[in-house]
Amino acid sequence: MAAPPSPDTPLSDLVFTVLDTETTGVDLDHGHGIIELGMVRYSRGKITAAYSSLFKPSVPQTEEALAIHRIDPAELETAPTFAEAAEGVIEFIGDTVIAAHNLLFDLTFLDTSLQRLGRPPLGNWAFDTIRLSSELWPEYECHCLRCLGPSLELPESGTHRALDDASATAGLLERIIGELEKNGEYTLRRLHPVRGDFTWKTGDVHARLRDRLLRAIREEQPLDLLLYNKDECFYYRRLILPRRLESGLLRGISPGEKAEFEFPLYNIISADPAG
Repeated sequence: MAAPPSPDTPLSDLVFTVLDTETTGVDLDHGHGIIELGMVRYSRGKITAAYSSLFKPSVPQTEEALAIHRIDPAELETAPTFAEAAEGVIEFIGDTVIAAHNLLFDLTFLDTSLQRLGRPPLGNWAFDTIRLSSELWPEYECHCLRCLGPSLELPESGTHRALDDASATAGLLERIIGELEKNGEYTLRRLHPVRGDFTWKTGDVHARLRDRLLRAIREEQPLDLLLYNKDECFYYRRLILPRRLESGLLRGISPGEKAEFEFPLYNIISADPAG
């Protein structure tokens, strides 16, 4: 396998794997996992390869998950398990740069699925297209794929099926790269890439996020959260004063309010000090 690209690699020289997952639910502590994975390989404005597979789950789907993606449980009974498909998934991704719309969610499920098989995390450079779309087009209220498609006149919008959403995200990535290059920004660094272990609870990506949140709690520092609710396909910002971190949830209040809110950590795209 070739060495990973450096942050200063030109965007035009990069090969991306754009991916999306559908899952049995959102509770990794209770065994939820991936039931569909869609990936496309993208470079220089073109999709050059695609991967799509259903996976037989080890736990039943929740009613909430089924209502979102509408994947018939009967279809999953004859699908391969993720364990049977893992080698092909890893080979398809290779040393490419990973892009996802709500990266923390998708890579947390992927790396956790690999960890359950005794395999190492992917460790590729990876970035979140939601963060970039919110920076480049702040005038849009919602940055989910279904809203961005019409807003940016993309050829495809999200459907909550993995390959469709991966293809739609590749179309968004093309617009993002075009916008960045128009602004004279040409390298991987501008995509805010990260490398690390996204495994639920034990990975360093989650450790860094928890450390940031715990520091804000100790210092009573308000945070400007950028959040994405995959279940409801809803993107939003929330200014909160964080209070507690427990069971994969950040709990806090909005300044001037008494009601407490809770936010699953996998919905947090960024958490920056307010002001």
